[in-house]
Formats: sequence, C-alpha cells, structure tokens
Amino acid sequence: MPEARDAVDYRFGDGIAWLAVANPPVNTLSRRVREGLGAALDRAEAEPGLRAVVLMGAGATFSAGADLAELGKPSAGPAVVDLCARLEGFLVPVVAAIHGTALGSGLELALAAHYRIALSSARLGFPEVRLGLIPAAGGTQRLARMIGAKGALDMLLGGGMFAASRAPARGLLDAVAEGDLRAATEGFVRQLLETGQGPRRGSEMRQGFAEPAAYQKEVARRREAAARQPEIAPRELVAAVEAAMLLPFEAGLAFEADVQETCLASDQSRALRAAFVSEGMAGRLGLPGGAARPALHRLAVLGGGGLAAQLVFTALNAGLELRWGASDPEAFLTGVPQLRDAFAEAVKRGALTEEQAQDRMAGLKVGDSASMAADADMVVLAAQGLGEVPVPEGTVRAIACAGEVEALGLRFSASRLVEVVAGPGVSASELAAAQALVRSLGKIAVRVTSRGETMAARLVAACQRAADALVDAGQNPYDIDRAFRDWGWTRPPFEARDRMGLSELATQPRADGARNWSALLLGAGRGGRAAGRGMYDWTADPSVPREDSALKTLLDAERPSAAAMPPDLIRKRVLGAMANEGARMLASGMALRPSDIDVVALHALEMPRWRGGPMHLAGVMKLLALRRAMEGFDHPDRAFWAPEPIFAELAKNGRSFDDLNAEPVSRSA
Repeated sequence: MPEARDAVDYRFGDGIAWLAVANPPVNTLSRRVREGLGAALDRAEAEPGLRAVVLMGAGATFSAGADLAELGKPSAGPAVVDLCARLEGFLVPVVAAIHGTALGSGLELALAAHYRIALSSARLGFPEVRLGLIPAAGGTQRLARMIGAKGALDMLLGGGMFAASRAPARGLLDAVAEGDLRAATEGFVRQLLETGQGPRRGSEMRQGFAEPAAYQKEVARRREAAARQPEIAPRELVAAVEAAMLLPFEAGLAFEADVQETCLASDQSRALRAAFVSEGMAGRLGLPGGAARPALHRLAVLGGGGLAAQLVFTALNAGLELRWGASDPEAFLTGVPQLRDAFAEAVKRGALTEEQAQDRMAGLKVGDSASMAADADMVVLAAQGLGEVPVPEGTVRAIACAGEVEALGLRFSASRLVEVVAGPGVSASELAAAQALVRSLGKIAVRVTSRGETMAARLVAACQRAADALVDAGQNPYDIDRAFRDWGWTRPPFEARDRMGLSELATQPRADGARNWSALLLGAGRGGRAAGRGMYDWTADPSVPREDSALKTLLDAERPSAAAMPPDLIRKRVLGAMANEGARMLASGMALRPSDIDVVALHALEMPRWRGGPMHLAGVMKLLALRRAMEGFDHPDRAFWAPEPIFAELAKNGRSFDDLNAEPVSRSA
C-alpha cells in the first residue's frame, strides 16, 4: 500500500509550500489522503523561511470531499475538522487554489484556508444534504460567517454545485482566474506577501452577520419551509446556520458535530447514502472494473415519432452530434421546428444561452435512415420496422422501442433512468457503448438481463397487483393511497395508476377469485386522469386527484365489506410484494443485485429517496415482519403472495438484501 505521503504531492520553493492532493480520480479525502495532508503540514511548518502555503488538487479537480466508504465506520487518521483547524492556525498565509470541483469536506478545507482563488470554470458545493447529512468540519459555521444566512442556506439546502464566478460561491473567493491556475495563484501569493497581508481566519469573520435582523428573518423563512419537509437534514442545516450567529465558533463546531452524528445514524441518511452508492454501482452494468468505454461523438437516431424526437433533443442537449434518420421526410417538417422550440424554451428558462442553443442545433443532420446510420458511432432504433436498415460493421445498434431484444436494448423512462436491456446475444463491447451513451446523456443506467422486459414494468405490475388484492379484501383505495402518502410517497399506487392510464393494467392477469379493478373501472368509463375519472375524479381545473364517493359504491357492489387495515400493515404488504417480485428477478438473473432494483423503484416509481427502494426497505422493516405480513394475507392469489425462500434464508442468518449488494462477478456477454 502506498505511503500516506504519496497521496499528497509536496513541493517547496522560494518560501512557498505547495501541497497537492493526489488521489485520482476525484481526490476524495480518504484516510491515506488525510494522513498525507497531516504529514505535509508538519513538513511545511518545519521549513526554514516558510512564507506561505498553497493547497490544491492534482489532476482533474480540487477535491470531491469525503470517502463515502469510510462514513459510519470507526475514525482512523486525522479528522477533516482537525486538518481544518491546522490550516486555519498557520502563522503564514494559507491559500486554497481551486479547479474542477470543491465539494463537501473538500470545500471545508478550502474555507479553512485564509484565502481562496479559483478558476472561473470551477464548481463549489455542499452535497451532504442529498445524503441526509450536514457538513461536519466547520462548513456551516465558516460559510455563514463569510456570506450570511441567505447565501449559506442557498448552498447548503439544495446540495448543488455553484459556479465560482457567480453568487453565492463568488462571495467565498478572493480571486477568480482564467487559464493557468498555478501561475495565477503564484501571482496572488506574491501580491499577498508584498502587501504584508497575513492570515485571515474564517472563524473570526463577521461580515455574514452584518445585518442581524435580515439574517434571522432568512433563518425563520427557511425553518418554516424545512418544517414542511419530511427530511431531517434540511431542518438541522437551518439550525446550524442559526447557531453560527448565536454561538461562539467552538460551540458551533460542537453543535455541528452532534447534529452530524444524529443524521448519520438515521434511517433517512442510510437510505440516501444507499441510493447514491447504488446508482454508481448500477451504472457499471456488471462490466469489469476499469473496462474501457468507446468514444462516442456521433449518434444516429432512427425513427420519426415522439420517442425519436425526444432522444434527438436529449442527445443534442448533451453536446453530441446527431444524425436523425426517418423513412418519411414529412417527420422532419414538424420534428425540427419542435426541436427549435424546445431549445428556445431552454433559453427562456435560463438553462442555455442563445449561442449554446444554436451550437446544439448546428450538430443536427437529418436524412434517410440508411445514410444517417452510415457514419455514426452508435445507432439507436426508436421505431418499429427498422431492423433491416444497414449499419456499418462494428457499429453498435440498440433498440429503444418496445419489442424483443436479441442483443442490446435501451428503455428510457420519464425520469433520468435508462434500463439497459442485455439480451441473450449481447456483447461486452455493446454494453460498454450503452454505458458511454447513458453517461454522455447525464442519465442513470441499470442493467436488465431479458429479451425486452423491464424491471420497472415488473415492479409496477407487482405494486398494482398487491394494491388490487387489498381492494379485493375490502380496503378503500383512498385509505391505501393515504397510508403511502402520509409515509412520504407522493405518487402512491392508485394515483399513479390514474396518471399512467388504466388500459394497460386492465390486461394484467389475476388469479381466480382476485379482481383486476382497472378492467372493472375501464368498463365503467373510468380510464384514468386523461378520461377525467379513474380511481379519482380529475375533472377539477387544474386537474388534481379528488376522492369520488361514486367509486366506493362501484367497488362495494363487487366485494364484501371489511374492517379498515392499519396503515403500517398496508405498507408492509404492498412493499413486501414488491420486494418479493424483486427476489424473483434476482433468482432468475434478470437483476444483477438488489440495489439495482431499488434504483429502478426510486426513479421509475418515484418512491421517496429518503425511504429507499423495496429491497432496502425489506431490511429496515425487517424481513421476518414482511414475510409474516405476506403469509398472513388470506387471498386467492396465493402464488403471488408466497414469500420467496430467500426471505427465510436471509432472516435466519441475520442478513438483509443490502448484504447482497457486493459487486458481482461480471457475466460473460
């Protein structure tokens, strides 16, 4: 194992110690890096003639922050909060030179430096809230002291990245540079030394508190908004920013650390961290670590319908050159103006500049399908009947429309999710090309081994089949939805059913003695939101779901009455049925790992991210409790409700589905 000092490049010359974190690819602050920083600071302090220290990142970025693999484990090596104290305590100026990204604890290190310079292309941010956490090395305390409550909470509560050249991130910087960051930093340091400017400690700053009344008013406004959210971390972030003004710095650090411990131990943070890690694992598509991805510059999309047009817009907006092919030239007469309108709307929203929109459209070429496929790096079939279009030898072809998949399929959802369908004939190179495309589009990939069936479709079908079974048992659909809505699922089963329309679900099979309630409602003219009525009444303006007394009359004529089921039991049975379906997908090899199923559930079914998907929740709710909830449900659809053997196996060994998420051995393709 490399020594700690290998993780931090150290150079000293002309009175300046240059420390560069070197932990590719994103310079996470692992134990080895922290030990290396501690050693480098020791070395700098001992240098005769030391006049300044510069902290920067080697490679592509400053630092993406903490190593998530170390969170929640016994601490080893110096903590980031201690390194921040050491930086701030130096008796000579310490300058952070930022390029790429400075995120989370990486940004906390930069705030502990006395001065900061960044390339204009750099991005700064605190993503901790997205993991159910808060910064824990003085980030909330120094940030508020520097830019006040509004700027601090803008950066903390959204969890996004902010351009170095714009507010609020610009308020943290002393200079913004173009071009050569090292040369600009050297000039900046020389000027500091020539003008005799010494250390300037963030813990002692007060400019963020210049208007106390406005500060407290902003805190009160954000507290009220956070109180309406189910997540813990936003409320704690507001409290920490308030504490920055009310408490001495050291007391504020203690408050921050205590809150972080509480958040770290919460089910919410565990679910959010699991989701983040799961998305990264899913995106590998089961390919070997370090597998090369092909360069993808020019994409051909074939088809003249709505799916093709949406893919064309998404790819152009991602900066790809696009070849749009269709057998009927008439498709372009409406499709191309619609693209221009979509880019004009993006400009109007501020998502793009006019120049960027024009550059995107300049990457589009249209023509017949064969000629458009001729010089593409990858071809996506977005309509039926294009299987005979010739594609150059070696060019990867993927099927994006519904139908059987022999090799590679791509199934795009309304969210960022793309299910990469690995058919029986798929190759590793085809999967690598799919991975390259999905990453280029800024979407999340999940591998599905099938001939075209998706995990999203299986999960939706299981959720709706379970919900129908509860209605069979006399439960009110509105009570079922309320049990989930109160739990945090904003698109619970029956509301989601109405939004998607009842037609497809009306054809789903049910066991003898079980009802397909979508078929019954469809026969009564209640087809869902688009029809004005389904499970809910959607006739209000604007169209919102309203409970309809006529529904109960319709249902009660077809089933016996029953006492209301407790909300917790409703949730256990529906989520248990979904986890059970996930277990079947694992057993068949359709899913690589339980966490892939959770990623699909979070994106395609919009389950609350801070709760987690059904496989993660099976552990939170306890496998034995879910198994008993399914076994104790006396329903004709017995095969559907029979728990898969893995429930008993995991429970017997004190394990959960989360324990099965280790990276699997890549499958031969």
